[in-house]
Amino acid sequence: MKNRIVFILAISPCFYSLPGQAVQKPDATVSLTDSNFFTQTQLNMTLRNQWKYLKENEAQPKTVHNAWGQAIQFDYLSGYLWDVVGVDATWNRAIKLGASDYFVTRGLLYNHGEGMDKENAHGFSKFGQRYLKLKLGNDSTGIKAKAGWQALTNFGVLTTANRLSRNSYLGYSSTFNWQKLSLDAAYVTKAIRFDSPQSLHLETNDKKNIRAIYTAGVTYRQPDNLFSYSWGEADNYLRRHRLEAAWQIAPAWHLSSQVYGSEGLDKYTSMPASKREFDRHAWHYVGQAQWQNNGWKQRMVLAWTSAPRRNGVGYYARPLTKNTRGRFNALTSAGKDYMRDKELALVSLTEYQFIRDLVSGIQLNYGQFSYKNQTVRSGEVALVNSWNPSTRALKNLSVFTLFGYGVSYKNNRETPLFNDQGKPVRSPSLSAEIAINYKFGLFN
Repeated sequence: MKNRIVFILAISPCFYSLPGQAVQKPDATVSLTDSNFFTQTQLNMTLRNQWKYLKENEAQPKTVHNAWGQAIQFDYLSGYLWDVVGVDATWNRAIKLGASDYFVTRGLLYNHGEGMDKENAHGFSKFGQRYLKLKLGNDSTGIKAKAGWQALTNFGVLTTANRLSRNSYLGYSSTFNWQKLSLDAAYVTKAIRFDSPQSLHLETNDKKNIRAIYTAGVTYRQPDNLFSYSWGEADNYLRRHRLEAAWQIAPAWHLSSQVYGSEGLDKYTSMPASKREFDRHAWHYVGQAQWQNNGWKQRMVLAWTSAPRRNGVGYYARPLTKNTRGRFNALTSAGKDYMRDKELALVSLTEYQFIRDLVSGIQLNYGQFSYKNQTVRSGEVALVNSWNPSTRALKNLSVFTLFGYGVSYKNNRETPLFNDQGKPVRSPSLSAEIAINYKFGLFN
């Protein structure tokens, strides 16, 4: 208990700038130090070591993108004072262990300087999250809200990615739960990238500021099925829709479908054509079937994209603005994103639990589309492994590895480059990733 109280008092200045919230009068019979605010406090420490590698020559001569770092993260989660209000915070420190030129494309290390030279690669530290939280009711029927810097994971049309640190957003969010129905809403004005300590404005592709993002969503969830719809808008720039449905049709079979849509608004359509991923509308349609039995899991995905762009190949871009992450959970995003205009994509992921806690798999991605009467193909094969030991001493350890080979095409912003015979120029690639996480509960 004493450790909890000392730590809370030490970090309390982090929240002075957060807006206040009116709460009910406390129960005079319960002392402050005996309240849930202290007794339910948690402090977790996570160690993460991550290496990401890519060798390719799509848009330039043969290039290696390499980054390696070590991070430590502290997550403080208070209990609720008077069962209503609390505060949470996350602090990260990332250290550079290695980097090549073009390291910035791996999203691990801070690019402190001009260009992407390896001399610009640095570690960083930041308070990625610091927010006031409010709770009314319970998990079955009630509302939870946050104000401040926060991670928004699969929230409306936004999400958070986890590298050496997580990206986060400044703003307000709330979730209302009523039995099987949940409603989400958020308003954000700034962002912090997962590879940077800087507070950044939301920006258009031509680097003009965007005032805010508004997003909302509704989800209806039952044990055997799910329906979810999300809407969001980057102020007068892009409007986003996301629809997802899933069904458990048999004990071993699961079907799902997703639709993602983007609509360009005035700030988007007024940009130069070279800055637009598509002209006005982009849609990505996904269907997935999953079979699971006796340690085996097989997923098959079929997808189609419509993203017209004059004088080039358009594509569906996941981010809603610069410095944000768009919610997207389809397997058509792998080492490459198979979301170009009129592209048909096929994905197969086969996994097997060879021994307890160890799952290995092979993922195959294939995509093709037509451009200037030529069929342009790309694909990759990746070996993935995930180890999550269940023994008491290592239960909070996780190890993930990926090694892949791909074949794509030389391009200029996704538009193919042709050789003298009028054929797309092939471009091979090698990719790899290793991530090791270990989590400690310091108050446990």
